[in-house]
Amino acid sequence: MQKESRKHPRAKVVWPIIMENSRNIISGETQDISAGGAYMRCRNPLKPVKVSMYVSVSLLSPRIRAMAVVVRSDVLGSANGVEYYGIGVRFVAISDEGRELISLELQDIKLSPPTTTSVSPTHQPPP
Repeated sequence: MQKESRKHPRAKVVWPIIMENSRNIISGETQDISAGGAYMRCRNPLKPVKVSMYVSVSLLSPRIRAMAVVVRSDVLGSANGVEYYGIGVRFVAISDEGRELISLELQDIKLSPPTTTSVSPTHQPPP
């Protein structure tokens, strides 16, 4: 069994995201996130590049902007003829306020009874 080597604890949450690089704008949703990075589900693959990201933690909080590096890109499967990809990113630049907002939201989720934390996604999830 491999020892967990992450610096920041992750939580499984579904938050809408938008990623931009020099060629594409890609929307999706987080599958899990921490103050140091995230794993997201998207309809488009991304090669290891630097991207600008916007994360919507809640409807009442401002979007968090971060620069991130794609460290992983997997094919998750397809549904209704649409392929879905898992994209792992490591945040390389994020404001202290953004990192703190993510940490506070994740702390609130861990303290709350188990429920589905979700903002209505912009696309259909795979089965």
